[in-house]
Amino acid sequence: MGRWLSLVALSFAALRLAARPGSRGEWVVLAGAGGAGVALLLGPTAGLLGALDRAWIVLVSVAFAACAAVRPAGARFWPLALRACLYPAAGVAILGPLTVGRTVWQEILWETTRDASGAVRRVIEVAPGLYPAFELTVRLLAGGWPVWLVLETLVALGVAWRVTRAVGRTPTPAPA
Repeated sequence: MGRWLSLVALSFAALRLAARPGSRGEWVVLAGAGGAGVALLLGPTAGLLGALDRAWIVLVSVAFAACAAVRPAGARFWPLALRACLYPAAGVAILGPLTVGRTVWQEILWETTRDASGAVRRVIEVAPGLYPAFELTVRLLAGGWPVWLVLETLVALGVAWRVTRAVGRTPTPAPA
């Protein structure tokens, strides 16, 4: 939950910054959202997956605001959001093995499997009849973590985009 809220708050703050706030009130809103997003990121992290989540949140927030700031007039949300996910994904795919080592993706898969197993185990404690689906569900959740991460990111970016449009002006393209 904290990851999602941090992504919404930082994306909102980055969009507000890209819109070039002019009034003191806009700066206060920007500082509040940015501070909340950073505060949520500063909690304890658990392993490589937590570190990847934090890097992803920062990179996506910056990429989304940058794409929004230089977008052509009339650009829609989806191309911006998908581009904002593509750039950090490429960066993480390249930098992960360079910084952690070649086994980074095996370690991430192990952590996602462990986390998914714990979550499904808690569900089965409440509904024991679901036990036959345990292994399949864990494999689906763990193996599909990039898909879940991108879906969660798109929802968070959508919320940040809507709130930004509701509270003020949207980022304008940089002057030529």
